[in-house]
Amino acid sequence: MSKLLRDTLKQVEQLPEGEQDAAAVAMLDYLAHRRDLRVSDDDLAEIRRRRADRNRKLVSHEEARARIKRLGA
Repeated sequence: MSKLLRDTLKQVEQLPEGEQDAAAVAMLDYLAHRRDLRVSDDDLAEIRRRRADRNRKLVSHEEARARIKRLGA
């Protein structure tokens, strides 16, 4: 297991049970569809840059859902 995955799972363990289930569903969805996903090298570099930013703004699940709803998804 990679260090990143191990660290991520430690964070998930700290979440309430319902949020742990949501994280598990997201991971299972990724595993089921990973062959369909394509991330360019530029996109991957941007993802890594944003993750490395200690001052990045994180939003709650509620805010993320609201943003997605506003986008019509």
